[in-house]
Amino acid sequence: MKMDKKKIKKQKLIAQREKQILTASMKMFSKYGYQNTDVEKIAELADLGKGTVYRYFESKQNLFLSTLEWGLNSLKDEIFSAIEGVDDYLERIKIALSTHLCFFEKHRDFYRLLIQERAWTEVKSAGWNCREKNLFYIEHLEKIITEGMKKGYFKKIDPRSCAYALWGLTNSLLYKWLLSEKKYPIKKELSVIQKTFFEGILNVNKRRKR
Repeated sequence: MKMDKKKIKKQKLIAQREKQILTASMKMFSKYGYQNTDVEKIAELADLGKGTVYRYFESKQNLFLSTLEWGLNSLKDEIFSAIEGVDDYLERIKIALSTHLCFFEKHRDFYRLLIQERAWTEVKSAGWNCREKNLFYIEHLEKIITEGMKKGYFKKIDPRSCAYALWGLTNSLLYKWLLSEKKYPIKKELSVIQKTFFEGILNVNKRRKR
């Protein structure tokens, strides 16, 4: 029993240290980019020794990729948790999009990291499967849309293209929000997605009068 308690305590310490390092890593990589980030500075921000960082992550590249994976897995967990038990297809999509937007409002540093061109150059050079890890969201949207079509809930349209369009619109509005000089709640952009994508921008009554 004592050994079990020691093991649990050790596992908790490992998880805590990893989170410390990854949180600091996300801030440093997003601020300075991959090339200009020093592992020693990450260690300082995490309030740990440089050697401790290397005990958990064998190289700077390994730390960088682990940071990306940690962030993407956190996003995935939040989306799946939010839509669990929701049966309505449209509501599931809206909740997924809202969770996506709010996640990056809380983790602005991570979004900055994701959109760095140099970041994805590093990912490709490591042979990291960024499509599988980053596009789980598209595949899940596609699944919801496909199920909705089968039930007659949505119009017949290519579900894959539809999922990509939704994902692209969401990320474009995220980028706009990130660059905005005025701070405002990211959820405001959800109404833009809803009106543009689900309701359309065409004023049907105005068109009929013509």
